[in-house]
Amino acid sequence: MQAGGPGGTVKYSWVYKDTNTGVVTTHSGSVVVAAGAQGPFTITDSYVHPTSKGTVYVIFTTPSYASPSLQQSWTCR
Repeated sequence: MQAGGPGGTVKYSWVYKDTNTGVVTTHSGSVVVAAGAQGPFTITDSYVHPTSKGTVYVIFTTPSYASPSLQQSWTCR
């Protein structure tokens, strides 16, 4: 959403992919942005990563937006 814009609800999904098992787990959420808000906003997820390697990224579903820069790898120890 544009800073200082009309506001609305931002919906998103965290996508976790375990590269060892191929298991994909998703968690969804939303945040309401007030009209005229300047941000920034923070979204987090309490999901505990598997004990292996994988990737995690967030997809904004409303309004629609996806970027490779929002993808992050993890390695559990």
